[in-house]
Amino acid sequence: MNATPLSEIETDALLAPLARYPRVAVAVSGGPDSLALLHLIAAWARRHGLPAPHALTVDHDLRSRSRTEAEMVERVADRLGVPHAILTWRHGAVDAGLQARARAARYDLMAAYCTAHGIPALATAHHLDDQAETFLMRLKRGSGLDGLAAIPEEGRWAGLTLLRPLLDIPKVRLVATAEAAGLPFVADPSNDDARFERGHLRGAMAALAELGLEPGAIALSARRLRRARAALEASADAFLGKHGERSAAGYASVRLPDLLAAPQEVGLRTLARLIGTVGGLSEPVRLSKVEALYDALGTEPGKVQTLGRCRIVPSQGRLSVFREVRRTGLPRAELRPGERTLWDNRFRLELGARETEPVTVRALGEDGIETFTKDGGAILAVPRVAAWALPVCRRSDGQLYLPDFGQGALPFEAPFSRHEGRLDCRATFLWEGP
Repeated sequence: MNATPLSEIETDALLAPLARYPRVAVAVSGGPDSLALLHLIAAWARRHGLPAPHALTVDHDLRSRSRTEAEMVERVADRLGVPHAILTWRHGAVDAGLQARARAARYDLMAAYCTAHGIPALATAHHLDDQAETFLMRLKRGSGLDGLAAIPEEGRWAGLTLLRPLLDIPKVRLVATAEAAGLPFVADPSNDDARFERGHLRGAMAALAELGLEPGAIALSARRLRRARAALEASADAFLGKHGERSAAGYASVRLPDLLAAPQEVGLRTLARLIGTVGGLSEPVRLSKVEALYDALGTEPGKVQTLGRCRIVPSQGRLSVFREVRRTGLPRAELRPGERTLWDNRFRLELGARETEPVTVRALGEDGIETFTKDGGAILAVPRVAAWALPVCRRSDGQLYLPDFGQGALPFEAPFSRHEGRLDCRATFLWEGP
């Protein structure tokens, strides 16, 4: 099948939404799709006098040539005049759910890079064929509206905006664009590996086309379903604005009677959004699990539930959602003066450039609460279960310091005897769903 490369006029129309952002990054695997996107964005930015994008390649360390391929992308990026970073996924043995885990790791690494470099948006090269395959895979699982709406043009991941400008473009045109630009590219063998669901489906696409199930028609259905999803999301936004409350300390609540009285689809979306955001999830909770939780709220209204790394607590007419702290604990991170970091996929932390030493960021926990309430004389101002999962900074001398959460001394009320105002660190909770 002959295909034409994308023209400058087409590219300008497709990439216009990226101009809203001061800087963007591009996810580049080394395949023809992502290299074509990098080439298009780099040329578009030059034409319009915009900053060059950052190219990000994740080495999953799952194949012997993965590093070599990442270094090939680095050479292409250098040729295009754009900065490039190789992000390596450090992992142990990976078996069940390999592709899902690798995908989550890829986005977590890129979100962390973008947070550290002040980049608000990441562009990916998902295209029309990806859209059709995603629709069919989710249809096989009996997905609801959200699943069948497939890949959105714009999404969120840990505070990062995900942009997918090529969803209406067939893969063959991206291959033609990469070839016309003289870009070297590689094919990931796992894409066509029948052991994986997407690879198995690709092997059947020719047979589906003979039945009239062309990728373009399937993607059109997904696009129309996305319109319906957008309307329902707007309803959930309005519901949360009227009946919900959220805290800079990373927890939220909603009036339980109103949640159960709302149209079920609105109630389910509200519940899923709160769990996804408070839990810092990389992937949405399965709809079947949200449905089971929603039903239990009506039949067992006083029972505390757990789902999606969250503790869901009904009390005094409200349903509160807190980050659950398990035995494995929450992550630790090192933060140097002038740096930003993404912590637990929930908080963006920034340490002032005038600080003289790095800090370790960890969960406040019970010992931290005791430090501030007993040693510091402060009074806990948020629910204890919420305070457990807050970030706190530790200096080399062992002293703990709270970042500024945007509301003064939250989550404690003064006085502090030894800890107040001694660290320039800001923490922002990322109130977006996955």
